[in-house]
Amino acid sequence: MSNEDTKPGAPAPQEVAEKAEHAEDAGSAVEKKLEAVEKKLDIPVRQAPGSALKLLSDVDKTILRINKLLAAPGGLASFLSTFNYTLYILAYAQTKTPSLTALLHKFLSIVKSSSAVTKPGTTTLVNAGAVPPIAALAVLISKARTTLRLFGCFPLYAWLRALSAGPKPGADVVLHRIALLQASSYFTYQALENISLLADSGVVGPAVISAINRGDSKTARVYLWAYRAWLGGVSCDFLRLGREWQLENRRRATRARMQSEGKAVAEYQDDEDAKFDKRWWTDAMIAGAWFPMALHFSSSTGGVPGWNLGWMGLCGLVAGSTRVTQLWASTA
Repeated sequence: MSNEDTKPGAPAPQEVAEKAEHAEDAGSAVEKKLEAVEKKLDIPVRQAPGSALKLLSDVDKTILRINKLLAAPGGLASFLSTFNYTLYILAYAQTKTPSLTALLHKFLSIVKSSSAVTKPGTTTLVNAGAVPPIAALAVLISKARTTLRLFGCFPLYAWLRALSAGPKPGADVVLHRIALLQASSYFTYQALENISLLADSGVVGPAVISAINRGDSKTARVYLWAYRAWLGGVSCDFLRLGREWQLENRRRATRARMQSEGKAVAEYQDDEDAKFDKRWWTDAMIAGAWFPMALHFSSSTGGVPGWNLGWMGLCGLVAGSTRVTQLWASTA
C-alpha cells in the first residue's frame, strides 16, 4: 500500500517536524522583536491594523454626517459658506508664508513631472500661474454660492408677504416695522444681485441694466447698490437688538418691582433670562461679524481700510459658526 508521505517531492515526517519547530522559533523571535519595538517607540505595532480600521470607520462616519448636513434645510448653503470663508483665510495665510508657497509649488511640480498621463487641454476659469489654487477654489465656491442665491427671492417674498398682514396680536409694533424694513432691504439686495448675475452671464440684456442704471450698461453700479441694500438689512439687526434689549429691561424691571412688593411671579424666570441673554449676544456677534463686510462692499471709495481676504474669511466664519455648529450637532 502506498503511503502519501512517500510520494515524490513530499517531505519526510521528521523534516516536517523540524520545519514546524523552526517556524515556531521564528514566530517567537518576531513576537519578541515586536515587543521590543513597542517598548522603544511606545507604539502599539500589533494594533496597527485595528487602528487603520478605526480610522476608516471614523472617515466613513464623517462622510455620512456631512451628507446629512447637506441634506438638512439650509445645510448646503451653510456648508459652502463655511468652506468658502475657510478658503479665504487659507489663501490669505498662503500669501503671508512664501516659504510654504514655494514648497507647495515644488511639490506640485514633482507630482506633475512624475505623471505619465497627459490630460487633454481644457478651458481654465482662472490663470493658475497668477492666482494660487486655494484662492481660485475660493472664487469658484463664491460663484457657486451666488448662483444658488438666484432662488433667494422666494423665501424673502414669503417673509415680506407675511409681514404685510400687519403685526400679530400682542407683538411689538416697533419690532414689526424693523422686520418689514429688513425684509425689504434683503429682497432688494437679492433682486439686484440676481439681475447683475444674469446680466453678466448673458441671460439679461444690457438694455435692462441701462434702464435701471441711468443709461450705464455695466453691472458694477448695480452690484454696489445691492451691497448697500445688504448693509441696510444687516443694520436692521442692530435696531432689532436695541429694541429687544429695551423691552427685556422693562420686563425685568417690572418683575423686580413685583418681587419687592411681595407679589407672585412666574417660576423659572432665571432660566428664561439666561436663554434670552445667550440668544441676544449670539445675534449681536453675528450682526457684528457681517457689518464690516457689508460696509466694505457697499463703499465706492475703497471700503474699510486694511480689509483683506483674511478679515473677510474671519468675519464670515464667525457669522456662520452658530448655524453650521447647530447643523453639525444635529447629524450625530
